[in-house]
Amino acid sequence: MIPHDKIWKRPDEAYFEYVALAKTHSPEEIEFNGNYKHIRELRDLSTFALTMYAASGTVLYVQMNTLSKSPDGFLMDPGDPEELSAKIVPVELTFYGRSKVGLPDESLADRLNKKRGKFQKLPDKYWLLVHVGTGLKVDHQEVADKLHALSPKFLVFSIQELAHSPDTISRLVIYEPDAKFKDVNIGEAAAKLSKTKLPGTITQIWGRPSTT
Repeated sequence: MIPHDKIWKRPDEAYFEYVALAKTHSPEEIEFNGNYKHIRELRDLSTFALTMYAASGTVLYVQMNTLSKSPDGFLMDPGDPEELSAKIVPVELTFYGRSKVGLPDESLADRLNKKRGKFQKLPDKYWLLVHVGTGLKVDHQEVADKLHALSPKFLVFSIQELAHSPDTISRLVIYEPDAKFKDVNIGEAAAKLSKTKLPGTITQIWGRPSTT
């Protein structure tokens, strides 16, 4: 899967873009109105990239897919521009949490692993990112166990907002073979990254990134 756009944003830049977009809508609108799916997905992908930066120091640039339904977005590790070593990963996003009707009626593991669930149809080499709704209790090890039994050729992660005020705290879960947890202060991660000398955007042309 080849990205459609040439512009990639550093994750803090993408997150600040989400914050600006979210100011004009209520949290309920953003969460449940299909017209704002792009805002939710930008939030999820940029938050995930920031948690990965806080957890491992790896900076993954963000690009949303605006031209087709799948994947929902892309992450890029720019690598060494002189060696043309950029690595691009397609990312599928899914939500598990409260809807307008109520709480989900199946566990996250069962939803992902059912006949037409993400575990059964996700293409090889994709990353699956699950946004777990605020306040939900999830058996993450059950997810890891069902995933491990499949010997998948894709990776699965989840993020969940644990607190919003005074700071936004997000929990990153990495699956396979066991569930590993990392709680991240998103504001602190974004502020730290914004002070680095890494470019805010990268223009990827024929495999060679030019920075701005």
